Amino acid sequence: MIILGLILVLLAIAAGILLFEGTRQLTDGVDIDVLNGTVSLPPLALLITGAAVITIFWLGWALMRGGIRRSSRRRREAKEQAALAEQRRVDDERRVQEEFAQRERQLAEERDRREHETAALRRDADARVEEQHLSTEEARRRAEIAEAQNAERSGLHRADVDRSGADRSDVQRSDVEPTRETPREPRA
Repeated sequence: MIILGLILVLLAIAAGILLFEGTRQLTDGVDIDVLNGTVSLPPLALLITGAAVITIFWLGWALMRGGIRRSSRRRREAKEQAALAEQRRVDDERRVQEEFAQRERQLAEERDRREHETAALRRDADARVEEQHLSTEEARRRAEIAEAQNAERSGLHRADVDRSGADRSDVQRSDVEPTRETPREPRA
């Protein structure tokens, strides 16, 4: 491409030199009607003006094409960046949703674990309460048995006193006034 461009530039320069040399000999002017007036130009000036016009045209054409390419490239890059930004936003949104779902799962697992721990603690507490209740019932039963044995002993003791000919007034007084007895060990 570079060699082809160089060949074309050299050919254009050679053609320009040939035209310049060919028109230098001409002395007759060329009349041009411009805006209701006539301009007379020598052929060399007309040649140079034509070359300048064509150069300006190609320069404008090249600037226009470059601008179009640049603007299309910018639009394409903007679209790519917008698509990339949208993809990032979607990825970030998905990541946030995944993190939220993971946190929800962790919270649910923590909640379940705490509920299991609470249930286990309640079962343990209920078992202890039941054990305490059974112990209390056992103690109450033993106390009732001990009271019954005490009452039975004091009834025998009274019967022994009544048989020995003791005064009935002592027995009545003992019913009214509580007697203090020393605690005895229960019989096995």
